[in-house]
Amino acid sequence: MKRVARNRRLNPAEAAKYDAIREKVEHEKPEINARIRQRMADKRKAEASETGSQTLGQRIRAAREACGASQVVVAEAAGISQGYLSQLEQDEREPALSIAARLAQALGISLDELASGAA
Repeated sequence: MKRVARNRRLNPAEAAKYDAIREKVEHEKPEINARIRQRMADKRKAEASETGSQTLGQRIRAAREACGASQVVVAEAAGISQGYLSQLEQDEREPALSIAARLAQALGISLDELASGAA
């Protein structure tokens, strides 16, 4: 689908309407993103439950607890925020490969073990 561009300026009423819509979208964006993350987490957990395996977040949490380390300590060692680690453990986010590698190193396990649960 081709985007239609108009070569005219908005009048003040149109600009005000546009700004109001944009402000509403920006205001609602965090809530929308949180709902999307929660749906994705629920989907990952359901898929793992069907296959009888753990989610990546569950494996991260299990490895962290096996080390006896707090989220703060592991997050600092991996160079990420504690909040982001919490989101990973709750399956709300999926880490980039580089972050997963740093997490595995911080947890003292291989990337394969972190990704699949196999030692």
